[in-house]
Amino acid sequence: MNTQPLEIEEDSLLEKLLELQSNELMRDRLIWQHLTKGKINEMNHIPDEDYADWGDD
Repeated sequence: MNTQPLEIEEDSLLEKLLELQSNELMRDRLIWQHLTKGKINEMNHIPDEDYADWGDD
């Protein structure tokens, strides 16, 4: 049985690693944007104390 060592091109490996890191960073950024938008929307629905309707009409 003739076995040959697997040759890995370092340039290709580095390129794939950088692509993976870029994808992970993009995913994290999108998650933070989603969470931030949700928090901003949540905060915008909280009535201001000065204008809140306390129901004591």
